[in-house]
Amino acid sequence: MKRESLLRMSLVLLGAFSPVVACTASEEIDSDDPQGAEDFTSSSYSSTTTGSSGDSSSYAGTTTSTGTGSGFGAGGGSDGQGSTGSLGTGGGGGSGGAGGSGGGAACDGLDMSQPAVLYLSADDSNSMGSPAQARGLLSMGQAPYAGSIRTYEFLNYYHIDYDAPPQGTLAIFPDLATTATPGDYDFQIGVRSFDAAKPRRPITMTLVLDTSGSMGGQPIARERAAVKSIAASLASGDIVNVVTWNTDNQVLLSGHAVTGPNDATLLDVADAIDADGGTDLEGGLSKGYQLAQAHYGANRLNRVVLISDGWANVGQTNQDIIGDASKDADKEGIYLVGVGAAEANDYNDLLMDVVTDKGRGAYVFLDSTDEAKTIFEDRFDETMEIAARGVQVELTMPWYFQMQKFYGEEYSSDPTEVTPQHLAPSDAMVFAQILRACDPALVDPNDTVQVKVSWEVPLTYDKQTVVLTKTVAEMLAAPKGALDKGKAIVAYAEALKTGLQADLHAAQAAANAANPSGTDPELTEIAALIEKHPAF
Repeated sequence: MKRESLLRMSLVLLGAFSPVVACTASEEIDSDDPQGAEDFTSSSYSSTTTGSSGDSSSYAGTTTSTGTGSGFGAGGGSDGQGSTGSLGTGGGGGSGGAGGSGGGAACDGLDMSQPAVLYLSADDSNSMGSPAQARGLLSMGQAPYAGSIRTYEFLNYYHIDYDAPPQGTLAIFPDLATTATPGDYDFQIGVRSFDAAKPRRPITMTLVLDTSGSMGGQPIARERAAVKSIAASLASGDIVNVVTWNTDNQVLLSGHAVTGPNDATLLDVADAIDADGGTDLEGGLSKGYQLAQAHYGANRLNRVVLISDGWANVGQTNQDIIGDASKDADKEGIYLVGVGAAEANDYNDLLMDVVTDKGRGAYVFLDSTDEAKTIFEDRFDETMEIAARGVQVELTMPWYFQMQKFYGEEYSSDPTEVTPQHLAPSDAMVFAQILRACDPALVDPNDTVQVKVSWEVPLTYDKQTVVLTKTVAEMLAAPKGALDKGKAIVAYAEALKTGLQADLHAAQAAANAANPSGTDPELTEIAALIEKHPAF
């Protein structure tokens, strides 16, 4: 059996893995969501494409302000680090910009001659393991672990309805709303990709399957369901490799060209896997990456899919393999899709969270065999494909606005401190935050907020940019349907962190208010799950 203590596991992983990002943000309470009902072609919307050696910051018809005196601390996170950076105090806080401020003591230290410019990250759009694990625990009547709740993954997992842009570009949906606190504004940005192309490009899929003893029961059943759902989503010409690992590793398929959906050979492999033996994740992953490299296709999707209950460690060698294979130098990388397949109350979230950060791929959790179909059939393209590489979001605001709370992974006034992330097709990155005006009287409805999104096209590496500029008045006047759903999702995740009855009741009220007709199945599910929390 492979039951190593969680403490030992944590020490192994912390020693083996260096941080991927410069500063990590755990989220705080309350938030908002961008407006999906708005037409993304309105309000000074522009897009340009240049060659791979071109300037990714160029775009037509707009002007970007890049002042450095915004007063925000570099590397600010939603855990409070840097969220008051304009005061020049606290972890992550930077010194205030030069120049006079006006507007009272709260604005002291801000440079009114320069706009506030921030760079935002919400992790890869297909990182979404946290909500399913939380659902599994709530379904058992257990409270989720606060440390495993990543609010941005909830925004990735649940869908906010934005219109898809034309093929090859991205759409921006910003929204703004006042709150009960004067000067505070819910603000959220949706960055929507184009819908997945049909038919998709061929794929080389390498399955690295945990068959150790602790996978017995529901975990192995979910693993089999995952393999069968992947089989259902494959097409003629796709290539599959399969390696299992327990005490030893065994190659079951190498370079197998499937005949089409539900390939009989692959289904037989799924039926035959069983749980028995110890743990040799390092050997299994090493063999899996060898197979992936051997059958690599320059114009293919190349994915390694690791399915495990998380009760294993990964050595420094595998960390290097995962990271090196995921780098995009002169070719499409081999990205790692991590799949948690344990019972929710017997799962080590740390392993998958770390290795998928390193491998730049999706992170999902299967709390049932039905979830395998949802992820690997209904959401296959969203889980496996990439529409935009290295997405970077730049937010330019009036000087008096500061980041009060951020529900993404990280933000900073320094773009080099924020890791660009990948966006899947038929998907959206959602950035939720609370902005605070240092003096509410300074807010001018005619002032503008600009969102600039830069990214690279997969395979060609052409640089693209899209920019949207709206006034404060335009955003405040827009319909709030998508915003209400985003706020409900954030309230749900944040209430799971605190576990407080008042927060749980408020989160359920938000979910019900955002779903007045009762026709949104995701909000209906959220409201029902909250009732299962032992503190409700």
